[in-house]
Amino acid sequence: MDCKACRNHRLSVLSGNSADEILLNHPEILPEGEIPKDKPGAYFIKGGIETVAKIISEYPGTDRIFPTAPVHVSAGVIAEIAGFIPDPSGAEEIIKKLPQNLVTGRNGAEIYCSLNPDKACLKNCPEPPVCPVTKERRETPLWSMLDELLRESDQRAERPFIRVIQSRQYGPGLGYIAAADIKSAINSAESHNKLWIATACKCHGVVTALKRTPTE
Repeated sequence: MDCKACRNHRLSVLSGNSADEILLNHPEILPEGEIPKDKPGAYFIKGGIETVAKIISEYPGTDRIFPTAPVHVSAGVIAEIAGFIPDPSGAEEIIKKLPQNLVTGRNGAEIYCSLNPDKACLKNCPEPPVCPVTKERRETPLWSMLDELLRESDQRAERPFIRVIQSRQYGPGLGYIAAADIKSAINSAESHNKLWIATACKCHGVVTALKRTPTE
């Protein structure tokens, strides 16, 4: 994420644990995990996935999440709240369902996908109908493509719960996840033991396989 895009849209965002990326009006810096429930304003809250999960769980006013760290925020928050852990064996199943030219890499239970794997994208791309780099028309956005591919021809008795969350564009170069989409996925995931969670914009995405945390 290019934080210049955040400046252009006058937003303050959480970026990992770095307090150097406070972008607007120098918001108050709060201790890790502290949530200002009764004090409206702009804040920089230190923390990672656990902190984001706490905010979503305890602060109903949460509307949008602007990921600026290289982690799969949707899957991490869903796993933290609903009680799941990464499932590398599930990622093996996912790989078999995806075209090789769509997959750009893998890290354990995470699989990275792109419709533009070979060239650098524009820093502040507005997601036009025709890709400004490849000149290809994006008839089907990646989030829709992944949803269809992951659900294709699966006749198992216990299929994983599949949810593809759209990374929506706030403005050129700046995407966000609707907190309502994550909350909906959490509610639906409670009755399942395996999850395939994806987050994708029109051209890039990540899929993570999760399994229920073993009970002791």
